[in-house]
Amino acid sequence: MIAKRVRQYHSTTSPVSLSSLAFALAVAAGAALIGWGCSQENKTLREVEAAFSAGDNAETVALCRHAIRRNAATPRVYYYYGAALVELGRDFEAFRQFDEAVGQDRVLGPEASSFLAGKGEDDFRAWRRRRAAERLRKAAELDPGRELGGYEYLVADLYFQEENWEGAIRCYRGALVAVPDTSEARVAMFNLARALESMGTPATAREAYEQLLEAHPRGRHRHEARWRLANLCYDEGERQYALGNYEMTIEQLEGMDARTDNQGLLQRSRFLLGEAYEAMGDFEKAYAQFRSVIEGDRGASGRIVQRAQSKVDAFREAGLN
Repeated sequence: MIAKRVRQYHSTTSPVSLSSLAFALAVAAGAALIGWGCSQENKTLREVEAAFSAGDNAETVALCRHAIRRNAATPRVYYYYGAALVELGRDFEAFRQFDEAVGQDRVLGPEASSFLAGKGEDDFRAWRRRRAAERLRKAAELDPGRELGGYEYLVADLYFQEENWEGAIRCYRGALVAVPDTSEARVAMFNLARALESMGTPATAREAYEQLLEAHPRGRHRHEARWRLANLCYDEGERQYALGNYEMTIEQLEGMDARTDNQGLLQRSRFLLGEAYEAMGDFEKAYAQFRSVIEGDRGASGRIVQRAQSKVDAFREAGLN
C-alpha cells in the first residue's frame, strides 16, 4: 500500500515541485544550523562573561581558548580574553587579543581603550610607571581619539626610551600643548629637542633647544642644551659653507661665544667664520677672526692655530690687514 502511494505521488508531482521541495528543505536545514550556531555562540559568551565577572581570570582564559579552537569565538570573546590576560599581568598576549577583537569589531575599540587606560592609571598611582606607560600607550592605539592628558608625558618618555623618535615627538608636542604647566614640561622640552635631533631634523631641533633655553634659562638641562645647540649651529655653518652660502654660515656661527665655552668648538667656529668673511671679500672681519683663533689658543688648539697664523701672515703680505 505504501509503495503504491509513493508511486502515485511521484506520478502526480512535477519535477519543478520536487526541486522546490528540496530547496525548501535545504533552507530549513541551514536555518536550523545557523540558529544552533548562534545559540552556541551566545552560550559560550555567557559563560565567558560569568567567569570574568566572578573574577576567575584563569577560567575566562580557558573558556576563550576553547571557544577559539571550536571557531565559536566572537569579537567580544576576544575582548574578554584580552581583559583576563591583563588582570593576570600577561600584557603582551593581552594586547594581541585586543587587536583581534577590535580588528573584527571596531566598536570595541573605545571599550578596550577605557579598560586599559583605567588599569594604566592604577599602575601609575602604584608607582609601576613602565607598565602604566605601556598600557596607556596601547589604550591610545586602540582608540586614537582618547586624550591622555598629563599621562601623555609618560607615554612620550616610553617612546623616547625605545628610541621611537616619531612617537616621542608626537606625544611630547601633544602633552606640551595640552598640559604645559607641569613639572614634566622642562624635561619634555629637552627630550623633544633631542628626539628632533636624532630624527635628523637639525633646524627644528635648534628651534626646540632655543625655546627651552628661553623658557628655562636656569633649568637643569641648560648646560647640555647649550652644548647641543652650539654643535648643531656649527654643523649647519659647515654645511652652508660647503654649499657656498657664506651669509648663512656667518648667521649660524656669529655669537657662538654666548652659546658655549667649549674652546675646541669656539676655535673651529672662529676659523670657519674667518673663511666665510674672506670668501665674501670682507678681509677686515676675516683677519679679526683669524687673529681671535691665535689669541684664543690655550695650548690645545694645535693645527687650527697654525692655519690661522698662515692666514694672518698672508693677509699682512697682501696688505689686507
